Amino acid sequence: MGHLGLTPQSINKFGTYTVRAKEEAEAQKLIEDAKMLEEIGCFALVLEKIPATLAERVAAEVTIPVIGIGAGGGVDGQVLVMHDMLGITQNFSPKFLRRYADLQSIINEAVQQYIEDVKSGDFPNEKEQY
Repeated sequence: MGHLGLTPQSINKFGTYTVRAKEEAEAQKLIEDAKMLEEIGCFALVLEKIPATLAERVAAEVTIPVIGIGAGGGVDGQVLVMHDMLGITQNFSPKFLRRYADLQSIINEAVQQYIEDVKSGDFPNEKEQY
């Protein structure tokens, strides 16, 4: 599976998490790279944090499925990182992220209750021991 656009593993190269391929030269290179990835055998392609019009253009020019993450609705499928969509991570809020829950608060409360129960000697209680 190919991955173009923002590639978080290459953040040191780009220096920022900004939208990629906004300029025509980089957009053209991305299209060429997508075609090359298809040609060498990729079964699908992820396009991350690129303009929606460019993602739609790429999807029209390749025959393999194109999955978007912050790449608009004109692709074949969508990805949202589960920890982000469930609100487990809170310090990351790109425009494309829709949070469906706030599990970080629930997790924090549960962990805090566990710590208190261990410190007070309430956990484990007699029912929770062999």
